[in-house]
Amino acid sequence: MKIIDKIGHFKLIRDSRDFVVINELGDYAAHAHFKTETGARDCIRLINKGLLPRNEYYRKACKRLLFQHEYDRLIERNKEKYIK
Repeated sequence: MKIIDKIGHFKLIRDSRDFVVINELGDYAAHAHFKTETGARDCIRLINKGLLPRNEYYRKACKRLLFQHEYDRLIERNKEKYIK
């Protein structure tokens, strides 16, 4: 495993098969696997901007990377945008 980048409290790691994003503030379950580095960086970028991904895979990855209260806040924030 090779650490490629550290973005905020997320680590981007290159594994033998894929790319792994790890939330350093969370436990072991707070990680997600991606096939491409671009996909991993996009997911981190969306989280940092406070946006909920439309893609189901990215959405599940965000749920794994974030604490439950952070994910709930992300969902509520995005619901408010559609109501206004």
